Amino acid sequence: THFDDHFIVYPMRNERLSSNSTSSDTCIITKENQFFLFMIRLRRATEEHEIAIFFNISQSTVSRIIIAWTRFVYSVVSSISIWPSKTQVQQNLPFEMKKNYPTVRVIVDCTELKIEKPSNPQAQQDTWSTYKNTNTVKALVGITPNGVVSYISSLYGGATSDRSLLNMIGAGSLIELLEPGDTIMSDRGFALDNQHSHIKLIYPPFLQGKSQLPPSKVIETRVIARHRIHVERCMGRIKNYKLLSGVIPIKSIYLVNFWFYICTFFTIFDEPLVKII
Repeated sequence: THFDDHFIVYPMRNERLSSNSTSSDTCIITKENQFFLFMIRLRRATEEHEIAIFFNISQSTVSRIIIAWTRFVYSVVSSISIWPSKTQVQQNLPFEMKKNYPTVRVIVDCTELKIEKPSNPQAQQDTWSTYKNTNTVKALVGITPNGVVSYISSLYGGATSDRSLLNMIGAGSLIELLEPGDTIMSDRGFALDNQHSHIKLIYPPFLQGKSQLPPSKVIETRVIARHRIHVERCMGRIKNYKLLSGVIPIKSIYLVNFWFYICTFFTIFDEPLVKII
């Protein structure tokens, strides 16, 4: 199918950008180039004024293109279900996972994006991350045992705990997607509330007051770490989109949820995190 059949959104023809564009907006901006411009912003975090020079258009036009494509691409990718069925997960379990933790449905972790300090005191408090020691927004991301992104939460203030993000209920929550007998694999910072007893949580053992773990627990810790490393690598891939690895300005905060979802979704098309042997 031709590109134009999918990407007919921005109100521009392949002529002038608009009747009120500046004199610099004399080049043709095709839909393909609009998408290319959008990806430059996401991937490289190139400033809008630099993009404007590159495409020989005004900065305001660059801003409009980015906003329009952000909303459009999000509307497309967010409508695609990335949550696989239990059968699909089971059929694609890596050998070691099948041997040690055959009921694991998803491996989770949280990631934080730094944001500019809000002027509102309550917003400052809600977004303050003690872990990052700055203001952030935070999301829960899940991958399948074979390393494919299967869950992307909305962004919340950096003060929200990992446990709170995991235990959220309602439309779009991870808990609502899980079925009785499913297992989540996580780091130590996570815990399930009592009402979710139909779901099991696996995480590395605690010392629990002991000076060292017994040999069996040391082995368990290493096995879990080998599986969890893939979700950590996934987080690294998300931050390869440089727009998310810097400090998000407050003026762009209304778009950051869209950007995060889009960038996380796009990592699905990267090389597999887990090699199929």
